[in-house]
Amino acid sequence: MAVGVAVGVTTAVVVGATVAALPPNCSSIVVNGIAYQQCGPNWYQPQYVGTQVQYVVVTAPR
Repeated sequence: MAVGVAVGVTTAVVVGATVAALPPNCSSIVVNGIAYQQCGPNWYQPQYVGTQVQYVVVTAPR
């Protein structure tokens, strides 16, 4: 019988996808004057849709 353990598995999301809420433990980072949220390997940029904030998945800024 084979037994495997996944350690440090992260889920990547599709660039361009929009989410209404961020996962826990994100960090706010400003790059070139633009605010981003980094959540593990994923980067999000906030945008307003009406009065609600949503987050667009973006590639890691440079």
